[in-house]
Amino acid sequence: MASNKTSRPDSSNTKPLPPQAFDKLYWIRVGFGVLAGVLANVFFVGDFTVGFDIGLGLYLLTFVLARYRLYRGLAKEDIRKLYTTGLLIYMGVFLVTWILIFTLKFAST
Repeated sequence: MASNKTSRPDSSNTKPLPPQAFDKLYWIRVGFGVLAGVLANVFFVGDFTVGFDIGLGLYLLTFVLARYRLYRGLAKEDIRKLYTTGLLIYMGVFLVTWILIFTLKFAST
């Protein structure tokens, strides 16, 4: 006779996983990416390096905010995650916002 046992755990006894600890940081960086794109357009003076400086400055601000306000008791080996969590989405949202507003602003000239 075949056994009814399987190698998979019983799904009725498993609990849903809690949200990841770095989800808040991810969404903060999405918001700051939009803010950086808008500020890069506001302070545009003909030199694109000002926009990149604003983007880099606000990203570093999110790191300081996360390191010293949100995740104070973080273990030393997890500090690297503060640098990398949301990095690509921040850069993407920042650049798309900056380019979109720049195009709309100067398309008529």
